[in-house]
Formats: sequence, structure tokens, C-alpha cells
Amino acid sequence: MHSECRGSPPLIIAHGGASGLFPDQTAGAYIYAASTSLQNTALSCDVQLTKDGYGICRTGINLGDSTTINATYPQLATELIVNGELIQGFFSVNLTASFVLNNISAVQSNAARTIAFDGMFPVTQPTDMIKFSLNTSLFWINVEYPSFFYQHGLNMTSYIHELISNMPIDFVSSPEVGFLKTLKSSVPKTTNLVLKVGETDKVDPSTNITYGSLLSNLSDIATYASGILVHKEYIWPVDNATLYLEAESTIIREAHKVQLAVYGYGFVNDPMIPIYNYSFDPIREYLQFVPASGSHIDGFLSDFPTTASEAIACFRGATPAVRLAGTKPFIISHNGDSGNYPGCTKLAYDGAVRGGASYIDCPVQMTSDGIAICRESPDLLIGTDVSTHSDFLKRLSLIRQFQAEKGIFSINMTWAEIQTLKATMFSPEEDFNVIRNPAYNNQEGVLQLTDFLNYAKNTSVGILIDIQNGYFLETEVDKNVVGAVLASLNASGLASSDRVMIQSEDSAILSLFRQVTNYTLIYRVVDTDVLVTKTEVSDVKALANFVTLPRALVQVASNGFLVNKTDIVDLFHAQNVSVFVSFLRNEFVALPYDYDSDPTLELDTLLKVYNVDGVITDFPATASYYLSNTCSNMKTQAIGGQQYGIQTVVPGALVTQLALNIQPPPPSQARLNVSNGERNLSLTLNAPSTSPGPNTAPTASPPSPQSEASRSLKLNITLISIIIASIIFHHFK
Repeated sequence: MHSECRGSPPLIIAHGGASGLFPDQTAGAYIYAASTSLQNTALSCDVQLTKDGYGICRTGINLGDSTTINATYPQLATELIVNGELIQGFFSVNLTASFVLNNISAVQSNAARTIAFDGMFPVTQPTDMIKFSLNTSLFWINVEYPSFFYQHGLNMTSYIHELISNMPIDFVSSPEVGFLKTLKSSVPKTTNLVLKVGETDKVDPSTNITYGSLLSNLSDIATYASGILVHKEYIWPVDNATLYLEAESTIIREAHKVQLAVYGYGFVNDPMIPIYNYSFDPIREYLQFVPASGSHIDGFLSDFPTTASEAIACFRGATPAVRLAGTKPFIISHNGDSGNYPGCTKLAYDGAVRGGASYIDCPVQMTSDGIAICRESPDLLIGTDVSTHSDFLKRLSLIRQFQAEKGIFSINMTWAEIQTLKATMFSPEEDFNVIRNPAYNNQEGVLQLTDFLNYAKNTSVGILIDIQNGYFLETEVDKNVVGAVLASLNASGLASSDRVMIQSEDSAILSLFRQVTNYTLIYRVVDTDVLVTKTEVSDVKALANFVTLPRALVQVASNGFLVNKTDIVDLFHAQNVSVFVSFLRNEFVALPYDYDSDPTLELDTLLKVYNVDGVITDFPATASYYLSNTCSNMKTQAIGGQQYGIQTVVPGALVTQLALNIQPPPPSQARLNVSNGERNLSLTLNAPSTSPGPNTAPTASPPSPQSEASRSLKLNITLISIIIASIIFHHFK
């Protein structure tokens, strides 16, 4: 029985190397895995035999799925029966080793992953793993189809014996009991035999017994194997209707009773069907299988061994600390914990606070009757059930200052009407069929800003009020958004609180707040394709001491890969402007390939390489866990006598080192225009406007000269007096 069963950390098995990034079982995949994973990570090879009896490493019996043979030698396709099933494709048993090794190359076999490395690496043989292992790895050989090769006159048992004489083999796995039994008495005791278990109703071709039946007699398996390799759902089943975990099975405890190690397969960072317990964070999934106490899995077969290594070395046992407002780096929620709950709801804010956010946010939108609400977009089609209300569909209109598409906008609906709506989950990566958890749809309504502030003031976290489209609302829609925000802050007892930050993309809005309040101000850059120099930084500095930059402006990607390191954060830091980056998302499709589909690596790079001062994220718990990991602050963690630290991603390194034909996008010629032609806004004594009714949607036409004279901020004199008095009272008490 392998040592993991006796309480050691789980073994990491690199499935074909780092096959989540590179074509599996290639030099690139093996070297990357060996250099970025825990020291005793096992490199794996799915061995197949050529017709002249040599071994090659390829996943899947059909070489057309993982090599260039389909494109270069289509005439070699044939049909063969594999374990009773007729398969059309390209088979190693019809090809010589010389042909395979010299004429075809490996390609990515997973359609969701990058094809940038296709054709770059030749097919490997098992002994090649030695030179790619950097002298630090164990070796795992998986034999998926021994009976198939026997049927074509190729003896896999004899091949394994020969291979063991040429290289150390620490593990041999196979789904065929008969094959493992032939090896039991003839391989060294240092070679662990492992039964790979298929689906419960599938049949082992060597015994004609289902795997479900085989698992019912673990004691028998222990007579010819030291462990079992099972799909992860054998351990933690999943409810396919809700995509939530069900109760843990007893398979680990039962296997350990008979001295069988339990290894799991199916661990990937880029699943097309998520399990919602994990919040799209692969670190969480690994930790689910290694509880702080009791039985745990003995090894992970992972396409992303770097992430598995992080989880075991840096996050096992880590506890997120409570982060106080003002503590750098800031963790700022984006619409609350909107990766797990409908945005801007109490559920989302509870999740953000519970997850360790240091600030929670309210993106302010306005109703037609002048009420400030918290909504992720001015378009209520995003994040509410407004489309299910037939009466409201008549409000569909186009407001180009908001967006290029038609929508149903909050400024065309009264608060009474909006109160009838329910919040729903918004999935920003829905175009890639990556859907966030719908379980909490239609459970909560829309919050007013005042509701949000009353909630937030009773927590220990800071408050970010994000005034979106404020200048447009003030000058063209006649909505007193600044007055509404100040009134809500005053009504909530937060008129002079140092817990409050105000963010806006409009310089005129921030200038006005700077005149009448002492709140911390944040200038938000919206455009992702603008040029920023010292001059533009100075313009921002004149408005605010903080800036929020879109992540695409901080880390530039081309064709899914990071290219070079930008200096934009350094420019702002040189003038003492702190930098937040937005918006961070855990879904793998939102991440450049350099990050291995691992949101933790993006956090690590933004905070260590770019030195940003805070992140605005849909998943604040992921950021909080990162800051609490035991390998943080460039330290390493000792585990099993090994040192390991989170692998820092160097922007542009993959493109440069592998000479990928990827060019950075052309530099922007448009400079960041901080003032954007906005005139100064002034306070007047006018009372806030009353509701214009539901059908007065603004148009994209220019404002009339007659209305221009009245387009200044309207703040009731009583409100001004109350705010000033409150500030004086709190300052001197």
C-alpha cells in the first residue's frame, strides 16, 4: 500500500504532464509539470504499442484525436473493434514506431483548450519521461487496452516487464483485472499496481464483471492491487439536476480498511459542467477531498498538476482572516458575491462579507421617480426577471449612452414597478455555455441604496458606492443622482463615515463630491483600449487618490495569451495613486491561458507582479483565501520535506520562450480623456425632480438649448444643511 494511506499528503499525478495547457504526454507538458508541481509529482503515460512492439504515450485508442495524423495521413484511417465496439480512426497497431515518432506530432485533444501548441511537439515514448522529469518525479504507467493489444499479437505484459528493466516504474494502472493479475507476481514490490475503475455498469473486458460488482469486493481487489483509481464522483457524488455535491460515499474508508489506496481521476480546472459548491475555483475542489481530519484521498490524477500542488502545499488548513476596510490589498466585491448569488441582493452581500471582502459595493442606478437603487446594470434585463412581465416589455428602448443594445432601463420604471421584480443570476460567460448557479433566482427583490447602506453599516466591512453614468443622468435625464446618494448616506447615518468610498467614471461627479464631502474618491477607467501616460495620471490624481482599471488594460492578452508586462500600474504608483483592477472572475474562459485556468494564479500575478492595491471581484472568497494561503508573500511552504511556493506567472513568458506566433495588439492611439469634455456641475437650490412617468425614455439626440441652462445638479438646501451639520457634529464630537 502506498504511503499516502498512512497520513502523508496526497500524491499528485500529472495526467500526461500539464495536459490542461499543452498537448498531453509531450515534452512541453512533462517539463512544465515537473517544474511547477510538488517535487514527488508522478508523471503519467497512457502507453500504447505500435505494430513492431514499441511503446508510445498517447491518450485514447484513436490517434486521430490527439495527433496530426488525421490531417497529414487521412488515407491511413481504418476500422477496428476495441473492447467489443467498432471504432473508425487511426491505430498504433497499424503503424511502426518509426512512422509515429518521425511523421506525426501531438495536438490538444480537448476542444476547450488552446491549440497554440498543436504540432509543436513529437509523440513521446515512456522512457522519455526520465529526461523530462528534472530528476524529481515518480512515474505512472496506465495501460488502458491490454486485451486489445493481445488481440493484435502484442503482449503488453512482456512490454511492461521490459520497460521496468529500463526505467523506474512506481505505478502501473489498468482497468483490466486479468492484466494486473499477470503482473502481480512478476513486478518489483516497489511498483504499485492500481485498478482503474470505470462506470459502475461498465464491464471489465478481462473478466466480464461490472466495475460495480468488482467494487463490492474490495478485499478481492487487495489480492492483486495496492490501490484503486476511481472517478472523483465515486467519492463525492453529484446531483446532476442541481449540480451540487451529494453526501460523501464511504469508498475511501472502506478501501483503507483493506489497505487499498484510493486515487481519483477527472480533476480539471476547465469543466464544461461546473459543480456549484466550488464556485468555479479548482482549489476548493481539491480541498474537498482532503479534509482537515479523517480519511482523505490518496492521490489526484490531474490535468493541472500545478493547481493540485498549490491546493495541497498552500491552502490545506488555511483559514481566511477577517480583512478590515482600508487594509491593502483591498478585496472589493463586484455586485456582492455575484459569482454565487444574484448580484446586488442581500444574499450576495452576505456571501461577500462571509467570504472575506473588505468592501462591498452598490452600483447606483436611478428609477424614473428619482430613487437610487443597487443594480449591476441600468438595463434590468440583466439580473432581474423583468422579461417575464409582459407589461414591462413595452418599455424596451435604446439608450446609446448606456449600451449599444436595446434594454429595459431602470430610469423608465418607477420604484413601485421595480419592487415587483425579482433578482436573477447573471452569467457573464454565458456565450461560452458557462452558467452560474441558478438556485437562488427569484428569491429576493431589488434593493434601494438606503437598504444597502443600512445593511452595510451593521457589518465590519467598508462601503463602495459606484455611481454609473452619473454625468449623463444629471445633465440629460434630469436625475439628481448625487443628491440621492448624499440623502441616502445621511439617512443611514454615514454622512461622514471614513468607511465610505465613492467611485465614478465621470470627473464632474467626483469633482462635486470633492467639493462637498471628505469621502475617499475613486476614478474608474471604463475603456480597455486607451493610452495612459504621466499626463493622464496627473489628471486622475487631481480628482482622486485611487483609480480602478479594467483588467484588460493592466494585463494585455492576444489570442488568449499574456503579452509582455504593462507599466500602467507603475505610472499611477509613481504619483501615489493606488490601483484597483476589475473585474475578476473565476470561470476558466475568463482567464488567459497562462494562468492554467486557475484564478489563484491570476490573483498572484496581479498582486505580486503588477503590485495592484486591490481587486474588484465576483468571487471575493477566492481572493480572501489567496491572501490567507501559507505560501503567500513569496514564501515557500514545507510539505513532506519539500519546499513549494505558488508559481508566479511572468506575463509574456510562454509566448516568448516557446516562440509562439502571437503578436501584441497595436498600441492605442487614443489617450485617456479624464474630463471627457464634461463641464463643471454646480449645486443649486432646486428640489429633486419628481417622477416623469414610465414612458419618458431619453433618446440619443443632443440636448436642446432650452434645457441646457437647467442642467446642473439639484440638491435641496435642507439636505445640504443637514449634511454639513452632520459633518461638523461628527468631526467635533
